[in-house]
Amino acid sequence: MNYIDQTATPEKKISRRSMLMNVHSPLASVGMQARNFTAAIDSSEPGIAPEFYTSASLVKDLERLCDPHEPTHDEQFLNVAVKYFYSYVHDGAHGEEIGFTEIVRLYEQFSRHQSLNEPADDIELMNRLRQWSMVLRVLADAPRAAHIMRAVIGQQDAPQASGGPYVGVDIGAGTGIMLLAQQIQAHRNGFTDIQTLGYQTDTISGERTHDLVHSLGMGSVMLADPTRPGAYGMLQGRPISYVANEMVAGIQQSLSRDNFFNKYSAFFAAVGVNADKAAYFPEGLIAHSGVEGTSVILAKENRFTVPAEFMDSEFIPQGLIIEGKVLPMHKLGRDFEAALL
Repeated sequence: MNYIDQTATPEKKISRRSMLMNVHSPLASVGMQARNFTAAIDSSEPGIAPEFYTSASLVKDLERLCDPHEPTHDEQFLNVAVKYFYSYVHDGAHGEEIGFTEIVRLYEQFSRHQSLNEPADDIELMNRLRQWSMVLRVLADAPRAAHIMRAVIGQQDAPQASGGPYVGVDIGAGTGIMLLAQQIQAHRNGFTDIQTLGYQTDTISGERTHDLVHSLGMGSVMLADPTRPGAYGMLQGRPISYVANEMVAGIQQSLSRDNFFNKYSAFFAAVGVNADKAAYFPEGLIAHSGVEGTSVILAKENRFTVPAEFMDSEFIPQGLIIEGKVLPMHKLGRDFEAALL
Protein backbone atom coordinates (compact mmCIF):
# COMPACT_ATOMS: atom_id res chain seq x y z
CA MET A 1 0.00 0.00 0.00
CA ASN A 2 2.83 2.41 0.74
CA TYR A 3 3.98 3.91 -2.51
CA ILE A 4 3.98 7.25 -4.28
CA ASP A 5 2.17 7.72 -7.59
CA GLN A 6 3.81 8.87 -10.76
CA THR A 7 4.70 12.53 -11.04
CA ALA A 8 2.59 14.26 -13.66
CA THR A 9 4.63 16.06 -16.29
CA PRO A 10 2.98 18.97 -18.16
CA GLU A 11 2.44 16.69 -21.16
CA LYS A 12 0.85 13.99 -19.00
CA LYS A 13 -1.37 16.56 -17.28
CA ILE A 14 -2.68 17.79 -20.63
CA SER A 15 -3.26 14.24 -21.83
CA ARG A 16 -4.94 13.29 -18.58
CA ARG A 17 -7.22 16.33 -18.58
CA SER A 18 -8.22 15.61 -22.18
CA MET A 19 -9.05 12.02 -21.29
CA LEU A 20 -11.09 13.02 -18.27
CA MET A 21 -13.08 15.58 -20.18
CA ASN A 22 -14.16 12.87 -22.65
CA VAL A 23 -14.74 9.96 -20.28
CA HIS A 24 -15.54 10.92 -16.73
CA SER A 25 -13.08 9.58 -14.19
CA PRO A 26 -14.04 8.01 -10.88
CA LEU A 27 -13.07 11.35 -9.34
CA ALA A 28 -14.96 13.55 -11.78
CA SER A 29 -18.29 11.74 -12.14
CA VAL A 30 -19.96 13.32 -9.16
CA GLY A 31 -23.22 14.16 -10.89
CA MET A 32 -24.64 10.64 -10.82
CA GLN A 33 -26.77 9.14 -8.07
CA ALA A 34 -25.07 10.04 -4.77
CA ARG A 35 -22.40 11.55 -7.04
CA ASN A 36 -20.35 8.41 -6.66
CA PHE A 37 -17.21 7.65 -8.55
CA THR A 38 -17.58 5.60 -11.71
CA ALA A 39 -15.52 2.93 -13.39
CA ALA A 40 -14.68 4.77 -16.62
CA ILE A 41 -10.91 4.52 -16.10
CA ASP A 42 -9.30 1.14 -15.84
CA SER A 43 -8.17 1.24 -12.23
CA SER A 44 -5.74 -1.62 -12.79
CA GLU A 45 -3.38 0.73 -14.63
CA PRO A 46 -1.06 3.06 -12.70
CA GLY A 47 -2.81 6.35 -11.99
CA ILE A 48 -1.41 9.82 -12.20
CA ALA A 49 -2.42 11.67 -9.05
CA PRO A 50 -4.21 14.97 -9.62
CA GLU A 51 -2.67 18.14 -8.27
CA PHE A 52 -4.79 18.20 -5.12
CA TYR A 53 -3.60 14.77 -3.99
CA THR A 54 -0.57 14.24 -1.77
CA SER A 55 1.17 11.03 -0.76
CA ALA A 56 1.16 11.84 2.97
CA SER A 57 -0.99 9.83 5.37
CA LEU A 58 -4.37 11.09 6.53
CA VAL A 59 -2.89 11.58 10.01
CA LYS A 60 -0.19 13.88 8.63
CA ASP A 61 -2.70 15.82 6.53
CA LEU A 62 -4.89 16.43 9.58
CA GLU A 63 -1.91 17.55 11.65
CA ARG A 64 -1.14 20.20 9.05
CA LEU A 65 -4.75 21.39 8.93
CA CYS A 66 -4.81 21.68 12.73
CA ASP A 67 -1.74 23.95 12.71
CA PRO A 68 -2.97 27.58 12.90
CA HIS A 69 0.28 28.75 11.30
CA GLU A 70 -0.40 26.74 8.16
CA PRO A 71 -2.70 28.42 5.61
CA THR A 72 -5.55 26.30 4.30
CA HIS A 73 -6.62 25.85 0.72
CA ASP A 74 -9.37 23.92 -1.05
CA GLU A 75 -7.05 21.20 -2.31
CA GLN A 76 -6.28 20.16 1.28
CA PHE A 77 -9.94 19.60 2.08
CA LEU A 78 -10.47 17.50 -1.04
CA ASN A 79 -7.31 15.55 -0.28
CA VAL A 80 -8.55 14.75 3.23
CA ALA A 81 -12.03 13.85 1.98
CA VAL A 82 -10.88 11.09 -0.38
CA LYS A 83 -8.39 9.68 2.13
CA TYR A 84 -11.03 9.64 4.86
CA PHE A 85 -13.32 7.67 2.55
CA TYR A 86 -10.56 5.16 1.94
CA SER A 87 -9.63 4.95 5.63
CA TYR A 88 -13.25 4.36 6.59
CA VAL A 89 -13.23 1.15 4.56
CA HIS A 90 -9.65 0.02 5.27
CA ASP A 91 -8.91 -0.28 8.98
CA GLY A 92 -5.53 1.22 9.88
CA ALA A 93 -5.06 3.02 6.56
CA HIS A 94 -5.29 6.44 8.24
CA GLY A 95 -1.65 6.18 9.32
CA GLU A 96 -0.28 4.99 5.98
CA GLU A 97 0.62 6.60 2.69
CA ILE A 98 -2.05 5.70 0.15
CA GLY A 99 -1.37 5.56 -3.57
CA PHE A 100 -3.85 7.39 -5.75
CA THR A 101 -4.47 4.25 -7.79
CA GLU A 102 -5.79 2.56 -4.67
CA ILE A 103 -8.15 5.47 -4.03
CA VAL A 104 -9.50 5.22 -7.57
CA ARG A 105 -9.90 1.46 -7.32
CA LEU A 106 -11.99 1.74 -4.16
CA TYR A 107 -14.28 4.36 -5.69
CA GLU A 108 -14.71 2.17 -8.77
CA GLN A 109 -15.71 -0.74 -6.56
CA PHE A 110 -18.10 1.40 -4.60
CA SER A 111 -19.75 2.67 -7.78
CA ARG A 112 -21.02 -0.89 -8.37
CA HIS A 113 -21.21 -2.25 -4.83
CA GLN A 114 -24.95 -2.91 -5.03
CA SER A 115 -24.48 -5.11 -8.08
CA LEU A 116 -23.05 -8.62 -8.36
CA ASN A 117 -19.36 -9.06 -7.63
CA GLU A 118 -16.87 -9.39 -10.42
CA PRO A 119 -14.56 -12.45 -10.41
CA ALA A 120 -11.53 -10.53 -9.10
CA ASP A 121 -13.41 -8.71 -6.33
CA ASP A 122 -12.50 -9.13 -2.68
CA ILE A 123 -15.77 -10.51 -1.31
CA GLU A 124 -15.14 -9.29 2.22
CA LEU A 125 -14.39 -5.78 0.97
CA MET A 126 -17.49 -5.65 -1.22
CA ASN A 127 -19.64 -6.79 1.69
CA ARG A 128 -18.21 -4.02 3.86
CA LEU A 129 -19.14 -1.51 1.18
CA ARG A 130 -22.70 -2.82 1.19
CA GLN A 131 -22.87 -2.90 4.96
CA TRP A 132 -21.81 0.73 5.31
CA SER A 133 -23.47 1.89 2.10
CA MET A 134 -25.54 4.77 3.46
CA VAL A 135 -22.59 6.36 5.25
CA LEU A 136 -20.20 5.78 2.37
CA ARG A 137 -22.61 7.42 -0.09
CA VAL A 138 -22.05 10.66 1.79
CA LEU A 139 -18.26 10.29 1.89
CA ALA A 140 -18.11 9.26 -1.78
CA ASP A 141 -19.27 12.75 -2.69
CA ALA A 142 -15.81 14.16 -2.08
CA PRO A 143 -16.60 17.72 -3.27
CA ARG A 144 -19.48 18.00 -0.79
CA ALA A 145 -17.41 16.59 2.05
CA ALA A 146 -14.62 19.04 1.24
CA HIS A 147 -17.03 21.95 1.06
CA ILE A 148 -18.57 21.35 4.47
CA MET A 149 -15.10 21.01 5.98
CA ARG A 150 -14.11 24.37 4.55
CA ALA A 151 -17.32 25.97 5.78
CA VAL A 152 -16.89 24.72 9.35
CA ILE A 153 -13.16 25.35 9.64
CA GLY A 154 -13.38 28.89 8.32
CA GLN A 155 -16.68 29.89 9.94
CA GLN A 156 -16.52 33.54 10.92
CA ASP A 157 -18.60 33.27 14.11
CA ALA A 158 -16.79 30.16 15.35
CA PRO A 159 -15.70 30.33 19.00
CA GLN A 160 -12.23 31.62 19.85
CA ALA A 161 -10.15 30.31 22.74
CA SER A 162 -10.81 32.25 25.94
CA GLY A 163 -9.69 29.92 28.69
CA GLY A 164 -12.43 27.31 28.62
CA PRO A 165 -12.80 24.03 26.75
CA TYR A 166 -14.18 23.63 23.26
CA VAL A 167 -17.27 21.42 23.35
CA GLY A 168 -18.51 20.45 19.90
CA VAL A 169 -21.53 18.32 19.05
CA ASP A 170 -22.85 16.66 15.91
CA ILE A 171 -26.46 15.63 16.51
CA GLY A 172 -26.67 13.92 13.13
CA ALA A 173 -23.29 12.24 12.86
CA GLY A 174 -22.98 9.65 10.16
CA THR A 175 -19.49 9.62 8.72
CA GLY A 176 -17.68 11.58 11.44
CA ILE A 177 -16.36 14.11 8.91
CA MET A 178 -18.06 16.93 10.83
CA LEU A 179 -16.19 15.98 14.00
CA LEU A 180 -12.90 16.24 12.11
CA ALA A 181 -13.89 19.70 10.91
CA GLN A 182 -14.79 20.82 14.44
CA GLN A 183 -11.49 19.56 15.83
CA ILE A 184 -9.55 21.40 13.14
CA GLN A 185 -11.57 24.56 13.73
CA ALA A 186 -10.91 24.39 17.47
CA HIS A 187 -7.16 23.84 17.06
CA ARG A 188 -6.86 26.68 14.57
CA ASN A 189 -8.80 28.98 16.90
CA GLY A 190 -6.43 28.42 19.80
CA PHE A 191 -8.17 25.77 21.91
CA THR A 192 -6.13 23.11 23.66
CA ASP A 193 -8.92 21.34 25.59
CA ILE A 194 -11.12 20.03 22.78
CA GLN A 195 -14.02 17.64 23.22
CA THR A 196 -16.23 16.65 20.29
CA LEU A 197 -19.08 14.17 20.40
CA GLY A 198 -21.31 12.81 17.65
CA TYR A 199 -24.60 10.93 17.89
CA GLN A 200 -25.41 7.88 15.78
CA THR A 201 -28.29 5.40 15.89
CA ASP A 202 -27.02 2.80 13.42
CA THR A 203 -25.03 0.25 15.43
CA ILE A 204 -23.11 -1.10 12.43
CA SER A 205 -21.84 2.12 10.88
CA GLY A 206 -21.84 3.91 14.23
CA GLU A 207 -19.23 1.55 15.63
CA ARG A 208 -16.99 1.98 12.59
CA THR A 209 -17.38 5.76 12.63
CA HIS A 210 -16.44 5.88 16.30
CA ASP A 211 -13.41 3.64 15.81
CA LEU A 212 -12.02 5.77 12.98
CA VAL A 213 -12.73 9.14 14.60
CA HIS A 214 -11.30 7.95 17.92
CA SER A 215 -8.18 6.48 16.31
CA LEU A 216 -7.55 9.86 14.68
CA GLY A 217 -7.88 11.61 18.04
CA MET A 218 -10.82 13.58 16.70
CA GLY A 219 -13.47 12.84 19.30
CA SER A 220 -15.97 10.03 19.72
CA VAL A 221 -19.36 8.84 18.52
CA MET A 222 -22.08 7.74 20.89
CA LEU A 223 -24.70 5.19 19.95
CA ALA A 224 -27.74 6.93 21.38
CA ASP A 225 -31.08 8.25 20.17
CA PRO A 226 -30.59 12.02 19.66
CA THR A 227 -34.35 12.58 19.65
CA ARG A 228 -34.41 11.91 23.42
CA PRO A 229 -33.20 14.60 25.87
CA GLY A 230 -31.54 11.92 28.01
CA ALA A 231 -29.03 11.24 25.26
CA TYR A 232 -27.40 14.60 25.95
CA GLY A 233 -26.75 13.97 29.63
CA MET A 234 -22.98 14.31 29.15
CA LEU A 235 -23.49 17.85 27.86
CA GLN A 236 -25.75 19.19 30.58
CA GLY A 237 -24.28 22.07 32.55
CA ARG A 238 -21.46 22.62 30.04
CA PRO A 239 -21.18 25.60 27.71
CA ILE A 240 -21.53 24.35 24.12
CA SER A 241 -19.13 25.79 21.57
CA TYR A 242 -20.39 24.34 18.31
CA VAL A 243 -23.43 22.41 17.10
CA ALA A 244 -23.48 20.61 13.76
CA ASN A 245 -25.82 18.31 11.92
CA GLU A 246 -24.06 16.34 9.20
CA MET A 247 -27.38 15.02 7.94
CA VAL A 248 -28.26 18.25 6.15
CA ALA A 249 -25.10 18.11 4.04
CA GLY A 250 -25.49 14.49 2.99
CA ILE A 251 -27.70 12.87 0.41
CA GLN A 252 -30.75 15.06 0.06
CA GLN A 253 -33.70 13.72 2.00
CA SER A 254 -36.83 15.15 3.50
CA LEU A 255 -36.74 16.65 6.98
CA SER A 256 -39.40 15.40 9.36
CA ARG A 257 -40.31 15.27 13.03
CA ASP A 258 -38.53 11.95 13.54
CA ASN A 259 -35.27 12.52 11.66
CA PHE A 260 -34.71 16.22 12.23
CA PHE A 261 -36.99 18.43 14.32
CA ASN A 262 -37.12 16.15 17.35
CA LYS A 263 -33.32 16.02 17.48
CA TYR A 264 -33.07 19.76 17.91
CA SER A 265 -36.00 19.86 20.33
CA ALA A 266 -34.35 17.23 22.52
CA PHE A 267 -30.96 18.89 22.32
CA PHE A 268 -32.19 22.33 23.34
CA ALA A 269 -34.39 20.83 26.07
CA ALA A 270 -31.33 19.13 27.53
CA VAL A 271 -28.71 21.89 27.31
CA GLY A 272 -30.90 25.00 27.58
CA VAL A 273 -29.06 28.31 27.74
CA ASN A 274 -25.69 26.56 27.56
CA ALA A 275 -26.03 26.56 23.77
CA ASP A 276 -26.86 30.27 23.50
CA LYS A 277 -23.33 31.27 22.50
CA ALA A 278 -22.66 28.30 20.25
CA ALA A 279 -21.97 28.56 16.54
CA TYR A 280 -23.88 26.27 14.19
CA PHE A 281 -23.53 24.30 10.99
CA PRO A 282 -25.44 25.07 9.00
CA GLU A 283 -25.88 28.66 10.09
CA GLY A 284 -29.33 28.36 8.59
CA LEU A 285 -31.36 26.09 6.35
CA ILE A 286 -34.06 26.92 3.80
CA ALA A 287 -36.62 24.15 3.30
CA HIS A 288 -39.90 23.79 1.42
CA SER A 289 -43.02 21.70 1.89
CA GLY A 290 -44.98 21.09 -1.28
CA VAL A 291 -47.93 19.70 0.67
CA GLU A 292 -48.13 22.75 2.90
CA GLY A 293 -47.15 25.14 0.12
CA THR A 294 -44.74 26.96 2.38
CA SER A 295 -41.03 27.56 2.86
CA VAL A 296 -39.22 28.03 6.16
CA ILE A 297 -35.86 29.27 7.33
CA LEU A 298 -34.46 27.12 10.12
CA ALA A 299 -31.77 28.65 12.33
CA LYS A 300 -30.68 28.93 15.94
CA GLU A 301 -33.18 31.76 16.48
CA ASN A 302 -36.06 29.31 16.03
CA ARG A 303 -34.03 26.34 17.24
CA PHE A 304 -34.13 24.74 13.80
CA THR A 305 -37.78 23.85 14.32
CA VAL A 306 -40.90 24.64 12.31
CA PRO A 307 -44.09 26.06 13.85
CA ALA A 308 -46.23 23.50 15.68
CA GLU A 309 -48.79 23.28 12.88
CA PHE A 310 -46.09 21.99 10.50
CA MET A 311 -44.40 19.48 12.80
CA ASP A 312 -46.02 16.51 11.07
CA SER A 313 -45.11 17.76 7.61
CA GLU A 314 -42.04 16.93 5.57
CA PHE A 315 -39.72 19.58 4.19
CA ILE A 316 -37.16 19.33 1.42
CA PRO A 317 -33.89 21.25 1.98
CA GLN A 318 -33.40 23.81 -0.78
CA GLY A 319 -30.46 25.83 0.46
CA LEU A 320 -27.92 26.23 3.22
CA ILE A 321 -26.73 29.39 4.88
CA ILE A 322 -23.00 28.80 5.16
CA GLU A 323 -19.88 30.90 4.72
CA GLY A 324 -22.04 33.97 5.25
CA LYS A 325 -24.30 33.43 2.24
CA VAL A 326 -27.19 31.40 0.92
CA LEU A 327 -26.04 28.41 -1.10
CA PRO A 328 -28.54 26.38 -3.16
CA MET A 329 -28.24 22.70 -2.31
CA HIS A 330 -27.22 21.73 -5.82
CA LYS A 331 -24.20 24.01 -5.59
CA LEU A 332 -22.79 22.42 -2.45
CA GLY A 333 -19.39 21.09 -3.48
CA ARG A 334 -19.30 22.81 -6.85
CA ASP A 335 -16.27 24.92 -5.89
CA PHE A 336 -14.25 21.72 -5.66
CA GLU A 337 -15.31 19.92 -8.83
CA ALA A 338 -12.77 21.56 -11.12
CA ALA A 339 -9.91 20.18 -9.01
CA LEU A 340 -10.99 16.64 -9.91
CA LEU A 341 -10.12 17.08 -13.58
